[in-house]
Amino acid sequence: MKRLVLENKDDIVNQIRSYLDSNSEAKFIHRLQVILLFAGKEDESCDSLGNLFGNSPRSISTWIKKVNQTGDIDSLRSKPHSGRPSRLSKVQKEELQMVMQELPEKWGLQGKRWNGKNLSSYISQHYGITLEVRSCQRLFHELFHQKDVAN
Repeated sequence: MKRLVLENKDDIVNQIRSYLDSNSEAKFIHRLQVILLFAGKEDESCDSLGNLFGNSPRSISTWIKKVNQTGDIDSLRSKPHSGRPSRLSKVQKEELQMVMQELPEKWGLQGKRWNGKNLSSYISQHYGITLEVRSCQRLFHELFHQKDVAN
């Protein structure tokens, strides 16, 4: 039988890798399939599987070690990441919620409404912490979302 040709191979491979990167359950299933192939074919190594699937050999080695240590395939599931800790404390955020109930003019800032730029200035002046305008916009969302959930 003649070998089939995958049209737009690079695009399809990129779509698959993007899906695997963005979906935690797909990542888990991918890891299981790599382990199955490693277990079923004695001539496969972490290097050969890494080349085949586009993973680093170290990642594959880490997966195998996890399964060996725990004896449980669930150890291959992705764990949630906490992200970078906030530069503002909980108390500072609570203070900001109170401050933003007043007009920015009260605090010597320009404008009739709070925005990312004047919030960035306020935080810099009062807490000595530099936050970019975009970070302050995210902070607005966080503070107002928490407030909405509390009520």
